[in-house]
Amino acid sequence: MIGQILIHILFATALIGTGFYAFALKGNERAADIGRFLFRFTTIGIVISFLAILWLVFNHRFEYHYVWNYSSRELQAWYLFAAGYAGQEGSFMLWTLWVAVLGVALSAFGRRKGMESEIMVFYSLILVFLLLLLVIKNPFAYVWETFAKDGVADGFVPQNGKGLNPLLHNVWITIHPPILFTGFAAMSAPFALAMAGLLKRDNQNWVKHALPWTLYSTAILGFGIMLGGFWAYETLGWGGFWAWDPVENSSLIPWLVSAALVHTMIIQKKTGGLVKTNIILASLSFILVLYSTFLTRSGVLGDTSVHSFVDPGMFAYVMLIAFMSTFLLIALSIMYVRRKDLLFSSASFSMQSREFLLSIGSALLLGSAIIVFIGTSWPLFAEIIKQPKVAIDPAFYNSTHLPLVILIMLVNAISLIARWKGKSLIANYKSLILPLILTLAGTIVSMFLGVTDTLYVILTFAAWFALIINLELAIKVMQAKFSSAGAYVSHSGVALLLIGVVWTSKYSVMEHAQLVQGVPTKVLGYTLTFKGKERIEKEFVDREKYRFHIEVEKDGTKSSVAPMLFWSDFNKRQSAFLEPGIAWTLGRDLYVSPKATGETGGIPTLTLKKDQKETFPTDSSRAIRFIAFDMSRMSAGPDSTGKIYPSAIVRIYSTKDSADISLRAAMNMQTTELTPEPITLPRTSQQISFAKLIAQKGDLASSQVEIAFRDMAKPLQKKKEVFTVEVSIKPLINLVWLGVILMVTGFFISIGRHRKDLL
Repeated sequence: MIGQILIHILFATALIGTGFYAFALKGNERAADIGRFLFRFTTIGIVISFLAILWLVFNHRFEYHYVWNYSSRELQAWYLFAAGYAGQEGSFMLWTLWVAVLGVALSAFGRRKGMESEIMVFYSLILVFLLLLLVIKNPFAYVWETFAKDGVADGFVPQNGKGLNPLLHNVWITIHPPILFTGFAAMSAPFALAMAGLLKRDNQNWVKHALPWTLYSTAILGFGIMLGGFWAYETLGWGGFWAWDPVENSSLIPWLVSAALVHTMIIQKKTGGLVKTNIILASLSFILVLYSTFLTRSGVLGDTSVHSFVDPGMFAYVMLIAFMSTFLLIALSIMYVRRKDLLFSSASFSMQSREFLLSIGSALLLGSAIIVFIGTSWPLFAEIIKQPKVAIDPAFYNSTHLPLVILIMLVNAISLIARWKGKSLIANYKSLILPLILTLAGTIVSMFLGVTDTLYVILTFAAWFALIINLELAIKVMQAKFSSAGAYVSHSGVALLLIGVVWTSKYSVMEHAQLVQGVPTKVLGYTLTFKGKERIEKEFVDREKYRFHIEVEKDGTKSSVAPMLFWSDFNKRQSAFLEPGIAWTLGRDLYVSPKATGETGGIPTLTLKKDQKETFPTDSSRAIRFIAFDMSRMSAGPDSTGKIYPSAIVRIYSTKDSADISLRAAMNMQTTELTPEPITLPRTSQQISFAKLIAQKGDLASSQVEIAFRDMAKPLQKKKEVFTVEVSIKPLINLVWLGVILMVTGFFISIGRHRKDLL
């Protein structure tokens, strides 16, 4: 109850604080002081609330619905920590926490720049809406309140919780969501600064102030997105890191817009142009974060994504729409009110200048965002116009992005050799000789190694060209001033990422294999030997989890992988969860994804329904047909040993004749254990027996029988486990991870370059 009251109080203080910041717009310093105090008070309260959720989770307070729904006594400490934000209410709380904490820093920044009230009136309003969502989806609600309609008595406390989705039982759950929501929260700052710039009629300086915040938000969100990709690659077992799924796309869309915004802000700082563009993009990047939240949290795409979408209820659904619509309306209204300030002559860029080429590159990034937006939103649009609600095929994104990415890489490389406000595209043609030679060499080597598709060859050329140009400039700039190399480092990372994507997406090879325990099997040039399985996490009663040990040998070098299969009470053990085993190497990964487990050897069996005829598994010259059950020995009841004797009438076919045989088994009435009584067919070595009765409740006529077969003239093969896997080779996958690291590192280097704008 205290937690619920606290959330309501914090909503009220945030709303009142926003009101005081609004009063302060007229120069009332006292109102600004009160607004600042209330914002900080709210922030402290949010921190306390988040810590309270963690305390409840760690102490297994299952009377709280959120704690019951996302944690359990079996979870380790780091998973209990993750449970604090793994659910919908907790993720809203985490987002609210980061917005509040970053807001304290933004408030101090705005105060130094003399624009605190103009910034915080918008930023604080964002916090108001987030807290309103927490009022609706309160993480401190009790179980009996949530399930009141189901007759749950007041004060009921479950003995244990449902626990986390098994797919979230990974170390990345403690890293990826906090980083991603930090990026979401940071996207609020450029929006607030853009609106503040409009209020103050300061169309130039706000960009200088907002650029470091935009770099930070773009870096953090991009890093969070790719950590999610790495998590998928390492854990989900489908072999990739990006599937164009709605959840993935919804984060990518605002990131693409923000990446475009970084470049257009730099253009404005250098030339004074693109004023309206930057205000629009700063607003759009934040509003698309809200749209992303709507898509992933409202349940509207629940039928078209592999991720879990939870319906938050109609009230929360409407609130998400209102949240998004309100800030869209605010941005449009202020731009309309200040339209005269924005109606000045647009800057004229020479087509051979760097600013023009960067503008083209930004437009291409926005083109990508539009494509992803349309594809991701299509199921929603289709439902509105009464069309089938289906997800867009990933091939749509791949085919449309291929030419876009080629152009982005070429424009990036060419823009760096152009001059600001330049009149000549290339001042020194001789400086391009070495980069072009190296680019051609890299492209030819790539073709020799297997890149043959025309568009992929062009993309490889463009990526090599961008990489070499950026590396050359980065090395030169670092010698003079390290902090000026950020853009070149980031662009080098993007080029490496794309080279890795070309190889892993287009030139990965895959093969299915059945690995018999102890039997070496050749797959894709490797020798895989399944050594056996090991049950792990035995301390958890809610799962049955196995690690399958596979030895990998190639050219005398041995390593091992350990894919996993497990069954969990989370989905009532209806289907197995799987995790891949990966042999990491510098040039390629061997990716082993589990598919199924079974057995070979032992006594073979056939399951037959009435009148079904099958060939003997031990003798292809003979066949068997199940005729009927004989229950005459059962109707008399158990004998003195407590057993009854069901029988199955079968017809045996040979090349010469056929004969009916009754196969009997003894069933213990207390244990229902069945003991077959084998029969050896006359003048043969074939032995058959009634192994199992598969009864169909409610339809006894459809019951089946399992017949066991054995050739007594041959030794019985030892029973061995068979592990079915999908083996693939991922060439140059490490370039993807290295590229992301360089890209994010470059953003942070650039933040250092612009740190004076934060002071």
